Amino acid sequence: MEYRPQTVRQREFGLRLADGLLLALLFWGGVALRFGDLKVENPAYFDHYLRLAEWLGIFWLLLGWVGQPYRLDAGVELRTVLARFVRQTGLLLALTALLVVSLKTYVYSRVFLVGFFAAYLATGALLRVAVVQLSRRRFRRGLGLVAVQGLGSSSMWYRIARELAERPDYGYRWLGAAADLGGVAPNASELWIAPDQVLGALDAAELRGLRVRVVPDLAALPASRTKWTALGGVLLLDWRQEPLASGWAPAVKRAGDVVGALLALSLCAPLMALVAAWIGLRSRGPVLFAQVRHGYQGEPFTIWKFRTMDQDADADRPALPGDARVRNPWLRATHLDELPQLWNVLRGDMSLVGPRPHMASDTQRYADAVRSYGIRHWVRPGITGLAQARGLHGFTDQAAMTERVKADVYYVEHWSAALDLKIIAATLLRVRSWV
Repeated sequence: MEYRPQTVRQREFGLRLADGLLLALLFWGGVALRFGDLKVENPAYFDHYLRLAEWLGIFWLLLGWVGQPYRLDAGVELRTVLARFVRQTGLLLALTALLVVSLKTYVYSRVFLVGFFAAYLATGALLRVAVVQLSRRRFRRGLGLVAVQGLGSSSMWYRIARELAERPDYGYRWLGAAADLGGVAPNASELWIAPDQVLGALDAAELRGLRVRVVPDLAALPASRTKWTALGGVLLLDWRQEPLASGWAPAVKRAGDVVGALLALSLCAPLMALVAAWIGLRSRGPVLFAQVRHGYQGEPFTIWKFRTMDQDADADRPALPGDARVRNPWLRATHLDELPQLWNVLRGDMSLVGPRPHMASDTQRYADAVRSYGIRHWVRPGITGLAQARGLHGFTDQAAMTERVKADVYYVEHWSAALDLKIIAATLLRVRSWV
């Protein structure tokens, strides 16, 4: 899946949510208008319409997932949005009619069904007109724009600059072109590279965590793990896939994190209390240890762990096997010292599964040694990750560091809910062959 800017995903989610609320409001408003207080006057009849509402919701969710009727591409035309909506409504009507016929019942009013779908078609179309027009107006005012900059010498820069100047509703702000990476603006979110600059600039751009798109003069570049998208008449090549930047994936991931963290906290609370008591009785100082690390988009956050070292130990120096500063090595060996990070998950700083957040000293060491290190910061860091499930953790040499980063980048490019479950199971059961 291609990367989609956060502003686009927010608009798509808002449209989806508003459309679902509209569907529910029109259905139950139509029931009240046609039949009155059906739940009181005829409970059996109400149950039939409640079942119909449930099936409508299921059909709506399936059509919204498969047909992508809420997709709002950069510079999307209003007629495209309306055409997708009419197609979705037609399929929803067909599925509902098929359901009513299959039930072989006459409890559903044809007048109600015709009125409901006619109202949904009309108001849903007005909703989409409003969303598209408000988005365009917002972008024309310079709000929510994604800052992009070109790199290298290309005849396309003039065309892109003119296209974005004429169509600010694409949602991009052009920062101009730079001759080299040293001239790239600090606030640039995406780097659009001329083909002749790809090999020389790709490593350095990804080290900084910049999303890279190649802008060819001709659509002839070979692509691996890439996807072509269009900006008007301009072709863009997304260099890496990002499943967690598309559709419902971020919401699914976050919901799983919250539910999983709450469940884990409820199950592990007695164990955490025992660990805290053990640390408090065995050594002086606080039970918990806090340290600033870099997380999503490279932003700093405070990570929490059970303290396993001397109170006065230099926390910025990694602990080696047999380190005399470590007072409770069994906590590290069993990874029980990581349990307080469930709170980080609930706060939104971390995820249950993702690249492990490194200390500041390790972050620089990895960045200096391994290409594509900045890609890890495209997702939230995790309590466990693909590298950890494969046994790639602890103090390592450069070759092992490279393998860890390769595993983290693979996770970013191939995320799925099933992969998360496999990593959690492999971590808990220590079965590396599963991942």
